[in-house]
Amino acid sequence: MKWEKDIYENVRSGIVELLILHLLCERDMYGYEIRNTLSDRTMKAFDLKETALYGPLYRMSSRGLISSRKVIVGEKRFRVYYHIEEEGRQYLTYGEDQIRHVFSGVMSLLHWGKEESREGDLTA
Repeated sequence: MKWEKDIYENVRSGIVELLILHLLCERDMYGYEIRNTLSDRTMKAFDLKETALYGPLYRMSSRGLISSRKVIVGEKRFRVYYHIEEEGRQYLTYGEDQIRHVFSGVMSLLHWGKEESREGDLTA
């Protein structure tokens, strides 16, 4: 359906930054590594194209949530490693609390009345 992509992007857009920050709490990572780890650990729910990863990285860098450094990995090649800053850790903590709150509210709404109708079915 034509609206599937809209829902897919809307649900994931704000969450991807928090997931990246969560990964960077473990260790500094380069883009390709972030992309693959994100895909693997979310059971491919966040299977981003490599180019789609750099927008969130750039935005977080410009806001001081992460920093980056270049590391030479060959004669003419380098990798850009990303590092979470203290501001990013605070952002992540707040974001995790907000996600828990929002998702518990969403699940409450989605399941509203289902328990009561099941209980009613048992007594009928």
